[in-house]
Amino acid sequence: MVPKAGLPKPAENVFEIADLVGCVVAPMEGPAWGVVRDVLESGGSAVLVVAGPDGREVLVPLSAAICREIDPAGKRILIDPPDGLWDLNEI
Repeated sequence: MVPKAGLPKPAENVFEIADLVGCVVAPMEGPAWGVVRDVLESGGSAVLVVAGPDGREVLVPLSAAICREIDPAGKRILIDPPDGLWDLNEI
């Protein structure tokens, strides 16, 4: 067990799941969608589980095409979602 401060700095655009959980997810323009509750690892791109203010959860692919700005220190992720993403994959 190594304290986080003792770990090497991750490569650019590499994030630890623990750093993403709790980040506010918002589109480049418009109100926030919610907060990252979990990160699901799949065979391809990871997926953010975003808990919305109304209690529903939406899956957001953790890809450079969608997640445009990831700021774990500021606890925010700015996304440029394709049309219909919010309604498409509600879980």
